[in-house]
Formats: sequence, C-alpha cells, structure tokens
Amino acid sequence: IVEFEDKRDALDASETMNGKKIAGVNVSVEVRQDGVGRGGVRTGIDDRITEMAHRHQLDATSTARLISAFRDRGRRGCNLDHDIKLLSDHLAASNKPSALVCMKLADLRDGKPIGPCRYVHGKDDDKRDDGARGGGEDRRPQDRNRDRESQRDKKQEKTRSRSRRQSREEDRERDRKGDRDRSKGRR
Repeated sequence: IVEFEDKRDALDASETMNGKKIAGVNVSVEVRQDGVGRGGVRTGIDDRITEMAHRHQLDATSTARLISAFRDRGRRGCNLDHDIKLLSDHLAASNKPSALVCMKLADLRDGKPIGPCRYVHGKDDDKRDDGARGGGEDRRPQDRNRDRESQRDKKQEKTRSRSRRQSREEDRERDRKGDRDRSKGRR
C-alpha cells in the first residue's frame, strides 16, 4: 500500500506501474476509491497538522510523529478538531514547540486528553500554579518568608565567617607575639 497526498499523483503512479514486472512478477496496481486514508482518518487531518506544524515552526521529525499520533487518535475515536485546537494553544505558548511535541507524544498516541493550556500569550490563567515563580505580587507569603529566611541565613553565614576570620587573625597574632617573646629569651 502506498499513500499519496494528491489523487492525481496516485492515478499517474497506478497507470505507470500497473502490469509492470517487478522481480519477475507482474504487478497489479489499483487506486482505492473510498476517499478515506489509512485507519479511517481523512487525509485532510494530515494537511491540518502540517499547517499547524508550519505555523508553530515544528521540525520535520516532530511534524511526522504528530501526524502519526493524530492518525492513532482518529482510530481511537478522539475529537480531532478539539484536540488540534488545544494542542495549537499549547504550541503557541511554548518556547520549544518541537520539544513539547516529543514530551506529549506518548499521551497523544494513547488517546489521553490534551487539556487546556494554562499559560496563554504571556499571561498565566491561574496565578502561577504551574510552579514557575517570578518575583511579582502574585507570590505567596510562604515564599516571601522562605526568601527572608534564606537572606537571614546568608547574613549569619557572613557574620560567622567574619568572626572566624578575625579569631584566626587574632590567634596568628598571638602566636607571632609568643614566638617573638620566646626568641628574645633565647639570646
């Protein structure tokens, strides 16, 4: 079975190859007439995925894997229109869309729900519930307390090392003085 994007290409190939001998055997080539691609998924879905991939600048490998995954989703009876819209939202919000496709690929193939994108066009929908914290007003009080504790610890550490340093210097000075006193008595 060979699939073609354009029906005219398929007809040309079938006319050219029909009746030819390959490895000493006559070949019979026919074009499938039902207009449905492999697995019952219309090839229009491939075009939509390719267009989405181009819009979000996916690499060729990610695009091919995404097409394959959506064919699997179609066989599982998923709502492909809805899935394409949700995935497009995720890709639009992603800094690395090809990496996102790779991470979601297994779930896409298994027919798991994609879910809505929480991060849309530079703004969070749910005040940074995803764990990525900035330094703005939306930070929780516990985080501010944690920061204060961390700053306090750093100050104490500086004070401790300063006092240790001073103690060491005093000890050295005392040792030097003691050495001088002892050396005077030996002469």
